[in-house]
Amino acid sequence: MSYDGYKWYVGVTHCHTVASDGKLTLEQVIKKAKKNKLDFLMITDHDVNCKEFPEVDGLTLIYGAELSKHGGHCNMWGVKDVIDQEDYDTCETYEDFLRVKDKAKKRGAVTCMNHPHCKQCPWRWEKNAADVDVLEVWNAPTHFDNLECTEWWHEQLRNGHKLPVVGGSDYHSDYVITNLLTWPVTYVYAKSNSAEDILDAIVKGHTTICFDVGYTFIDIVSGDSILGETVKLTENTSVTINIKKLRKNMTLQVFDKDGECFTHTAKKTGDYSVTLPVEKEGFLCAHVVFEPGFFYSKLHDIAIASRIPEQKGIDLPPLIFAQSGAIYFEK
Repeated sequence: MSYDGYKWYVGVTHCHTVASDGKLTLEQVIKKAKKNKLDFLMITDHDVNCKEFPEVDGLTLIYGAELSKHGGHCNMWGVKDVIDQEDYDTCETYEDFLRVKDKAKKRGAVTCMNHPHCKQCPWRWEKNAADVDVLEVWNAPTHFDNLECTEWWHEQLRNGHKLPVVGGSDYHSDYVITNLLTWPVTYVYAKSNSAEDILDAIVKGHTTICFDVGYTFIDIVSGDSILGETVKLTENTSVTINIKKLRKNMTLQVFDKDGECFTHTAKKTGDYSVTLPVEKEGFLCAHVVFEPGFFYSKLHDIAIASRIPEQKGIDLPPLIFAQSGAIYFEK
């Protein structure tokens, strides 16, 4: 496929306003999104559909809602009246979820399983990757639960589920000096910044996730194929991993179906690229990790462990700073 005219667009896929439990109005969130140089913004208030959106120069607003039940949380994007109120009120079982999800799909919605390994509000229904279009593999400022979700995603990939991923800041408000709207952001390689093209690119897996706008960025290509696509294996197949702004002492980890297959720790800050041969079927994806220091560990305790007491004061392992979607290989 030709990708002439395509480019990377950056946005937020998970955001709340005063329409549910967010602290900012829609107008205030839009102003904040513009300040942070976002290309698109999805509004996903809990169990409530969006009101009519205004036209905003340079920013694509995408309708959405977050079905938020004890069994699990699921974003549904792209449709203004995506869920009927009676369905918000009565969706309790896994069978109820499938019914509500299928109705939303018929209306044109894209569905996303949110933070399935969150200790506070995990996915308690049957965790079936085939039930949704997309996985929110990274939720909120990077923390321990995202590592567990990444491991689960890799398991789905090994089982043959070509599951696209996004990172969602799950924005409700800021704390002190932090700017949490864009922590993290999802970059989408799309034909245009229209809602239709953004959502189409996400469903096709043309995504990579960054700590914030303009930070360390992972792209993976194989010949003319990009993230989300399937490459036919030959004896000359290779893959190139390009990293923008890889920070000193951070580590690139590359994974295939058998686990970690390549690693590189940066000795200085700068761009980095590596080309690797591909000899087996499956997938390849990558992330960059950092060692959380004193400041980040304290921030983790304040922002995360205050809601998940069992994680307060734990020795944090290396945490994810950037994360790509997957590219696939078949004979």
